[in-house]
Amino acid sequence: MWSLVESFYNENHTCKAIYCNDQPVGFFMWVQETPTKVSIWRFMIDESHQNNGIGRVALSQAITLIKQTSELKQIEICYNPKNPVAKAFYSSFGFEEVGLDEDGEDMLAVIAI
Repeated sequence: MWSLVESFYNENHTCKAIYCNDQPVGFFMWVQETPTKVSIWRFMIDESHQNNGIGRVALSQAITLIKQTSELKQIEICYNPKNPVAKAFYSSFGFEEVGLDEDGEDMLAVIAI
């Protein structure tokens, strides 16, 4: 719910529902941080729908939409550095780890455009 409130008051936030067969199964939110950088802040697939390829299709479609941002040079995402599944998943899309985020808690990975 907080993400929807944030997006309502911040024009650079984009929210998308993720559906499978007309059923909502996830949520996506990205933020245009600067004219050249978009950060994926939320990417969630309901646990009962994971491991069915839905996340792969959703991320692929989101990256395609994000790449339409004029002046874009970088897409970034953060994830738990102790999660090898997340690392492999994001790496398969071209995200490259650049180190821990500014809080020193999550791994920051980027796609350079």
